[in-house]
Amino acid sequence: MKMDPPALCLVHTVLLMVMWPPAASVPCPRPCSCPQPAELHCTFRSLLSIPAAVSKHVERVNLGFNSINKITDKSLAGLRKLELLMVHGNDIHSLPNGVFRDLSSLQMLKMSYNKLKDINRHTLHGLWALARLHLDHNHLEFIHPDAFQGLTSLRMLQLEGNRIQQLHPATFSTFTLMGHFHVSTLRHLYLSDNGLTSLPSRLVATMPQLENLHLHGNPWRCDCNMRWLHGWDKTSPGVLKCKKDKALPGGQLCPMCSSPRLLEKKEIQAMENLVCSSPVISSPHRTSPPDDVESEVMTTEDFREPFGNISLGLSDEHGNGVDLECGISEPGELSKISWEQVNQVQLASNISLSVDLECPVDREKYEQLWRLIAYYSNVPAHLQRGVLLKKDPHPTYVYKQDSEKDAQYFTGVKVNMMAQPAWLMQTSANLQLNRLQSSAKTVKLILSADFSETVPAEMVRRQRRTWVMIESTNTTREVLSAILGSPSEMQCNVHSSGQQVLRWMLPDGSKVEAPYSSPDNRLTVSTDGRLVIKPVSHTDAGMYYCIAKVHGDLAAMPFHLAVQESSSPPPGEDASISPIEGFAGNPISLPCTTSGSPDAEVKWILPNNNIVSFQANSSRAVVYSNGTLHIPQTQLLDSGYYKCVAINQHGVDTLATKLTVVRRKGLIRPLRKFPARPQSASGLNTQIKVPTEEAEEASGDIEVTQVGAPMTPLRRRIPEGVSPGRRGVHPSRNVWRRPSVLRKPIGSRVEDRKNIVDGRRKEGGGLKDNLLRVSDNHPPGEGVGVVGEIQTKGNTS
Repeated sequence: MKMDPPALCLVHTVLLMVMWPPAASVPCPRPCSCPQPAELHCTFRSLLSIPAAVSKHVERVNLGFNSINKITDKSLAGLRKLELLMVHGNDIHSLPNGVFRDLSSLQMLKMSYNKLKDINRHTLHGLWALARLHLDHNHLEFIHPDAFQGLTSLRMLQLEGNRIQQLHPATFSTFTLMGHFHVSTLRHLYLSDNGLTSLPSRLVATMPQLENLHLHGNPWRCDCNMRWLHGWDKTSPGVLKCKKDKALPGGQLCPMCSSPRLLEKKEIQAMENLVCSSPVISSPHRTSPPDDVESEVMTTEDFREPFGNISLGLSDEHGNGVDLECGISEPGELSKISWEQVNQVQLASNISLSVDLECPVDREKYEQLWRLIAYYSNVPAHLQRGVLLKKDPHPTYVYKQDSEKDAQYFTGVKVNMMAQPAWLMQTSANLQLNRLQSSAKTVKLILSADFSETVPAEMVRRQRRTWVMIESTNTTREVLSAILGSPSEMQCNVHSSGQQVLRWMLPDGSKVEAPYSSPDNRLTVSTDGRLVIKPVSHTDAGMYYCIAKVHGDLAAMPFHLAVQESSSPPPGEDASISPIEGFAGNPISLPCTTSGSPDAEVKWILPNNNIVSFQANSSRAVVYSNGTLHIPQTQLLDSGYYKCVAINQHGVDTLATKLTVVRRKGLIRPLRKFPARPQSASGLNTQIKVPTEEAEEASGDIEVTQVGAPMTPLRRRIPEGVSPGRRGVHPSRNVWRRPSVLRKPIGSRVEDRKNIVDGRRKEGGGLKDNLLRVSDNHPPGEGVGVVGEIQTKGNTS
């Protein structure tokens, strides 16, 4: 029987349903809710882990505000259709490598308010379609410089509220061109409320499409290292954002300077000329303080080796000719760049860049070159690549001037060019004289070209950049002070993608490579970058540079060492120092007010040559954050010179202060020491005769206590071998006894006392020579009265 086409189609459909039944729908995991088949909502469920039975067809998952503390490498396996994943507000401390490997469709990942500490190179691997990444309010301290490589769809990155103190210049790049130029696809970057004090200018140079940059809430150090920001803000207006909030003064919060003190709480965008200067200690006694000037400190760029080299054989139609061997400087910012994802497997890019050529010349070459290319200082000579002149050992091409583009200034320039790297020799190039920076010994030229490159997306994802960085955090000691003859140590902590070469440049300009030990073992450098000098001498003072290098990247950090002989001032200055006096037992503070950029680190050298600072205080002396030295309780041995040493990477200043601690003078002279053995009181009157009237006429050498005034109890001396009558008390220890109440004088005793005082006054006697004698001959347990008799030597009544 012949079936018509519709019936035949129906039979085929029934057969397919029987042979391949539809996949059974996965039930919604408990205790979650699934409002739609492709959605999973599990917020506020006190989950400890990601539910296991999640459908492979789910597209949106919200696991926010739970107690998830761990995500395994299998928690998200197979979720290839997932587009949105929210795991914010949990307790996740780390992410295993490859945890997102199957999430090739994910466009938004929100992991805010967790406890992540770092993002490594493999953490985000697989998120090739990711456009928005929220990592704010975690505990991030380190982001691997290769963490975002291959994430060419990434447009927004939220890192607010973390603990980041340092970033590599290429941290946010998502792909690399020509094996050298790092480019980021980011348009919105949030770095607010971290611990950043400075940013490398090359970091924003990698983000040509950046639209929003948030930097407020960081402790910015507004010195010469951040000078670039003002210029960049002018050329990229509106990119640097302020936080809008009506509750804030002025309705917004912008990036503010945290230091130096002179610029504290001022907006960075308003700072036109940020400088670096050596410290100056202010003191009213100073006659000629050092000049506050900006000093030169070498930067990473000063240590970079030439990017490459180029050979140029130049000639023109007038018979001029010259051969040049030039070095190629590191390329600057890309003037123009564009890219597009041609499809899911290719990335096409176009860039325009220029490089500086530095060509040493003699007088003859200088004159020939000037005749040949002086025309092309205001406008470049446009060159077109011709035939391959030779292939080995390196390709050499012939370039000829374009007569159409240079119709106004055409001199028939011809160039035989051999360049390393070879990709600099594009089909067209422009050559221009940099007249302002050229001299009779060195001519500088500018070579510019347009480049195009199409690379497979898979190759971009697998690219592995080489990088190196030297740790610079709030615990890094970049300035140090040492006493002559003591040891000193500098620590250079290096992080890199592979085995780095580490060198130290010493104050005399020489370089040593780790590991190193000087012939006399006085200076050593360990493999981990620690430089030790023992003992230091005056010649060791100055700038040290730690230089770390890997293939394709370099980092350098300056260290400043100041060497002092002691806390004493330089010879000849001690006479001009006015001493500060204080009583023993009293606190004392010695101020040290400094200026400079960046803020100076203040160290104090004590009279015993110990060094204390805000970071390293002693048990008896502390240094406050403003540089003041405080001694809570002075002693006589604290007398001496105290030297304040203010130091930053650009200089050092010192100021000595002389402190004299004296003993406080008492009102009552000390009692004469008692004999070692108790004396008999036989035959002596054991009452003190104290005048109660006209006491103001007595000698003023000691204080006279009137009858009825409170008296200090006397300590009773217990004779040796006599038990004090109390358990638990050593028999040789003195014990306190309640003093007897003074008897009220009766009869004519008052008159007697008046006569005694008057008689002594007439005979020239005084109370200052009186002797107080106390009887110790009392049996244990018997109350001891106030005993003794006032006598005048040689004038007994």
